Amino acid sequence: MTSSGRATIESLARELGVSASTVSRALNGYDDISEETRLRVQEAADEAGYQLVSERKKKHTKTNAVGLVVEMWSLDISSPFFGQFLRGSTAALRREGYDLLVSSTDGAREALKVYEYLIAEGRVDGFILTRLRSTDARVTLLNERNVPFVCFGREQDGGDYAWHDVDAAAAAEQSVAHLVELGHRQLGMLQAPAEVNFVRLRQERFVAALKKHGITPDQQHIIQAGLTATDAAEATRELLKQDCPPTALVCDLDALAIGAMAAIRQTGLTPGKDISVIGYGNDPFSAFSEPPLTTFSQNAELAGRWVAEIFLATMGGTTPKILQRMRSAEFVERQSAAPPVQH
Repeated sequence: MTSSGRATIESLARELGVSASTVSRALNGYDDISEETRLRVQEAADEAGYQLVSERKKKHTKTNAVGLVVEMWSLDISSPFFGQFLRGSTAALRREGYDLLVSSTDGAREALKVYEYLIAEGRVDGFILTRLRSTDARVTLLNERNVPFVCFGREQDGGDYAWHDVDAAAAAEQSVAHLVELGHRQLGMLQAPAEVNFVRLRQERFVAALKKHGITPDQQHIIQAGLTATDAAEATRELLKQDCPPTALVCDLDALAIGAMAAIRQTGLTPGKDISVIGYGNDPFSAFSEPPLTTFSQNAELAGRWVAEIFLATMGGTTPKILQRMRSAEFVERQSAAPPVQH
């Protein structure tokens, strides 16, 4: 095999007509790769002069780069949250001489291939993970490879790894309490994608809070809307067609709340009067919506800074388990939640 420039996992994979993950696992001796494939990959690697990352590390043990692989299904990168999170994390990393390497993928399977590639090529010293699933294959992979990482969010069991999280579930419970205090008894919920653990936690706490206040949850009022305002507007229009629609909506994201309020206006109703809406996130546009959105601030820039600082602490040798931090979201009361209209 001939090669122009330094051989890489990807160039070997293209030459052999296999995946980068297969090449990586073959070169690293994983037993799920057949002996025939392993020998074929090793022969190609030897011919191309490819050097395993473990061997390269003898010459270069640190990249001063941290990886952030964004799965596009789970995060709307046009949202203010993403930019604020990056601002906080990159500033903290830069002070210690680190860069943030951001990559994007279409889904979970493709994301794992990117992690495999970045690990095999020695491109980063570790990773920042966002939007954790209840059971997350990325955590399993990085633990197996003994690669440093920190999460914004956590799995269902919390794990033994380093994470920083904002208590979104408690915010859902507080949203219910606030709306019930205003006099609402018919509450609905617009959710982000259910794969994300914080979405599951918020729904569980939302349902428990309703029961705590003597309200029987109506599953027809709990809708998985998606990530965008467009998604939420469509879901809200369907909710309002029900025989007994909710008088208040609790939303997993501010973008969902904005979409819900647009749909409410389109049906001839007034958000904050006919139907109350509470968001989550306190994105910059929330104060300028019509009406200004009642929400919870998770301070995305602070979250990014804390996550980066936790990562740096793990690189400094601190045991990941003791670097788990939970922070409360701050209630921001505006004009989108009010007592229900009396008929």
